[in-house]
Amino acid sequence: MIFKSLARVDLFFRLQNQNFIKRYESHISGPPLDMAILSMSILFLWLTRGGVLDYIAPYLRYLLVILPKYHYELLWLAENHPEQIALYTCLSFSLITFTVVKTLLFSIYIISSQLSREIIVADLKSVVKADLAYVLTFVSFIFLIPLPVYGAGASTTVLGNAYFLTFFNIVLLKMLSGGISSTVLLAKRIKRPNRRDQVEVTSKD
Repeated sequence: MIFKSLARVDLFFRLQNQNFIKRYESHISGPPLDMAILSMSILFLWLTRGGVLDYIAPYLRYLLVILPKYHYELLWLAENHPEQIALYTCLSFSLITFTVVKTLLFSIYIISSQLSREIIVADLKSVVKADLAYVLTFVSFIFLIPLPVYGAGASTTVLGNAYFLTFFNIVLLKMLSGGISSTVLLAKRIKRPNRRDQVEVTSKD
């Protein structure tokens, strides 16, 4: 299952803490319902009390436009869907903040958990490279690279609106959060191969 292994290394190898396993699986598996509920709440607020978002959005936009992705996408919305600028600004800022806080708290939980049966990785460099490539890819798509819905033929009311962009942002944030969690878990359980109580390499074939 995704996020239960990292670069073919089984993160649950001989892991005995069942309470931790249940919480970890709950965190990484299933649809991102929490982010969907947050987005629906903001959308409901926009539909019923749009003035609130119109007041808050300019302040949040100053922070978002620092990131190339949102600088471009907000300009796109200003030209094609100006009525959605406040909505997308509040959605994006809220989802990013929520994901950062949730991932940070869960990472602290992983670090503070009592996890037995540490693992050894034979080729640590390749694992680090694969993990770094994964994390940087999603960081780039979340903070740097605007979604590829622009250019010739993309100026429609279907592609590039706040709902379409938010949906993909939720997916990307979910993947990044899971990737960071699996990285922290590996860092927590990994052990140098010269330790006396070492275990077998846990790379999958």
